[in-house]
Amino acid sequence: MKRLVVAFFILSVGIFPLLIHAQNELAATLEVLNAGVEVQRVNTLNWIPVSVEAIVGVGDRIRTDATGRARITFFADGVDTELLPDTVYRIQQFSGDDTQFTIQAEVLLGQTIQRLTRLLDAGSSYDITTPTMTLAARGTAFAIRVEEGGRAAMIVTEGTVNAAKDAAAADVPPEFGIRADAELSDVVRAATFAELDAAIDGCTASVSTGDDVSINVRVGASTDFPRVGTIDAREIDRFMGVTEAGAWYRINFRGGFGWILSSSAEIVGQCAGLRVFPDNFGPEDASLYESVGDPVEREALTLPVITPEATANP
Repeated sequence: MKRLVVAFFILSVGIFPLLIHAQNELAATLEVLNAGVEVQRVNTLNWIPVSVEAIVGVGDRIRTDATGRARITFFADGVDTELLPDTVYRIQQFSGDDTQFTIQAEVLLGQTIQRLTRLLDAGSSYDITTPTMTLAARGTAFAIRVEEGGRAAMIVTEGTVNAAKDAAAADVPPEFGIRADAELSDVVRAATFAELDAAIDGCTASVSTGDDVSINVRVGASTDFPRVGTIDAREIDRFMGVTEAGAWYRINFRGGFGWILSSSAEIVGQCAGLRVFPDNFGPEDASLYESVGDPVEREALTLPVITPEATANP
């Protein structure tokens, strides 16, 4: 009998701190929206299939297969995350109560949709980390995509989300997005990830001329800006943006960006949408140019440097 009492005491002492810890952390509800959802409990190795719903907490990982979809509900009044197919998600911290709380989660792979319809007070926070950037939201809805290799992207549909990587940070307003790999991209207008990629990566294009002549490249989208050189139309295979009026196109040029005026420009293949710049946009950052060709002097291009924030306003 004494041995049983001692054993029970030892077990109680060992478990009690875990119970106290658990009481200070909240639990979320995992709902299966489409079959193909598994949970890996904290400090375990096995993945457990979930068919209808389950309770998940801090440290748990949730993943979906090629057809699986799931919803994790933190609070019933609109604080939830939807996991799309082929997604891996982990709850890092979930504490407090339904009036003041801290939620930290990690999107390791795939796509999620975050909904945070309540306004957070100064003592609450809702943060999402990815392999390449951290996102902080307050009363908003946004989508996250993490690709193989860790490149992350985010699009905001409501509210504002702050995106940060190392020392760089940017506020992303509704109907805009941002992407992070080695560094944060510009904040660009986008409603879908396809539009975001097209705005950042550009679209395949072609330009033709009536005869064998070169096209002037300028530091901004107007003939009022200095010419930085010329380019053969056959060398242009990608547009990085277009002005609102559609007459000027942004191209990669000698390590930076330049602008050409063309009436024969065409998008080749599918394109979700070029990044749109205001008419007369410029100047570009002339310090990026590896050379500034033709008779143009580099000193003539010493103009104010445009910043990503200047193009982020709706």
